Amino acid sequence: MGDKELDECLFCKIYKERIDVIYEAKYWYARFDKFPKTPGHVEIIPKRHVVSLLDLDLRAPEWTELYHIIPAVIKLINKTDLKEVYRRFLKNPIKESSRQMCEQMLTHVGIDKKMDGCIWGVNEGEAAGRTIHHLHIHIMPRYWGDEDNPRGGIRKAIPGGGDY
Repeated sequence: MGDKELDECLFCKIYKERIDVIYEAKYWYARFDKFPKTPGHVEIIPKRHVVSLLDLDLRAPEWTELYHIIPAVIKLINKTDLKEVYRRFLKNPIKESSRQMCEQMLTHVGIDKKMDGCIWGVNEGEAAGRTIHHLHIHIMPRYWGDEDNPRGGIRKAIPGGGDY
């Protein structure tokens, strides 16, 4: 990958400029997603530009560090005033859809609660929904009452997929 492509990578730019970084370790950083699906929705992102989870070296310390970062970020989410996060994002929204999603978070059933569960996910490839071609791992908190029937969890990404 050339320097121009790295310069144009959103997540490389965000890290370089330290835009809204909420957690940082040697190989990874985290930030609240500005298009949140649930209150506390976070992205954990490698500092090194890699597109796919499969680009990580399985023997590298990146994996070991990720193992420790996930629970640390979950604890951070539970300690954060999420209303303040979304109010801050609303002062300068990226675009209209981000503004709408952040407004929805302020009235979400989970906005004042610690998470009751969470979904960890990677959109591995464009067919899976990846829009930024730099690996990022989503942590999406779930709260009792945020959906009538959470059974099926991530399978609901495909219509009817959670109904089994």
